[in-house]
Amino acid sequence: MNYNLIQIPQMPILGPYSFQEIIQFIYEAIVGEATAAEFYSRLINDAPDELHREFIQHAHDDELEHLYSFTKLYCHLTGQIPQYTIEPVIYQSYKEGILIALKDELEAGEFYRDVQLSTTDQLIRDTFYLAMVDELEHATMFSTLYNTI
Repeated sequence: MNYNLIQIPQMPILGPYSFQEIIQFIYEAIVGEATAAEFYSRLINDAPDELHREFIQHAHDDELEHLYSFTKLYCHLTGQIPQYTIEPVIYQSYKEGILIALKDELEAGEFYRDVQLSTTDQLIRDTFYLAMVDELEHATMFSTLYNTI
């Protein structure tokens, strides 16, 4: 094999996005994290046992940390505090809520990965990377919970 023909991808692999697009992505992350934290605070109350409460509480606490990190990043880059509202997640049963949470965590993980790969700014990359890893951990936990119901 001729290894000279292999091109090493340059960063950003998926970008580059404009500064305004990155700010919009950070804003979307803020709204998503705030929405998830509010959702999980309600889901905890419906949990059937301690394992379920423990896993959901862990995800809830991480979402609040992500919200804080993304808000700090937004303020750092724009000089403004983000103004947002959330639409509460509606679910008919605990099992449906867990499935919604699982899907949302997987979608967030993909979104964060894509943003992370679209910039060379290390602060933005690190913030999205840390949240991405947690979202994938949460997806694993929600999958486990879903399979115990």
